[in-house]
Amino acid sequence: MLKITPKKLIKEGFKRTFQIIDIREKYELEDGSIFTSINIPMGEILENINLLSKTDDIIIYCNTGRRSKSVVHMLNKLHNISTYNLEGGYKNFLKNFAK
Repeated sequence: MLKITPKKLIKEGFKRTFQIIDIREKYELEDGSIFTSINIPMGEILENINLLSKTDDIIIYCNTGRRSKSVVHMLNKLHNISTYNLEGGYKNFLKNFAK
């Protein structure tokens, strides 16, 4: 499984283009989100595959990385879409960058 740390996301984000997908539910967005992310709740991801980039690397995240890990696996195995899981999810991102 492809994964990326928050630090690497920030570092690599200056060198290449990512599409960042937040699969959390709408009520979870009250805690904030990662800069340019697009919200597609986990239960709606399959019906919105057409919104996923055909050219950019795709990073999927949730609150802790557990749900996004499943989505990354599913998109890769069932639909042959290469995606990265953000390790530790949004909470880990905040821990690393909200200081």
